[in-house]
Amino acid sequence: METGARTNRDIHDTLTMLRQRVSSLASQSEDEALLADIVAMLNGVKRPCTYTKEEFADVLREADEDFGAGRFVTQEEMRARYGL
Repeated sequence: METGARTNRDIHDTLTMLRQRVSSLASQSEDEALLADIVAMLNGVKRPCTYTKEEFADVLREADEDFGAGRFVTQEEMRARYGL
């Protein structure tokens, strides 16, 4: 199997597990605003952008710097952290 296809499958599996975990945790909450946000995210509803173009460019630059410096979490670390 190609590396890209395997990576896509791993990402899909991880996101599916996260979705199930978030759904489980959300079912324990009574905060209606939080639940509405969670439902929107889980159903792929696009939320309004909270950044200006300039702010978004700054955030992307910072993310690139973090990635370049090794400040990121791997899928394996994320799975271990969240018990997936």
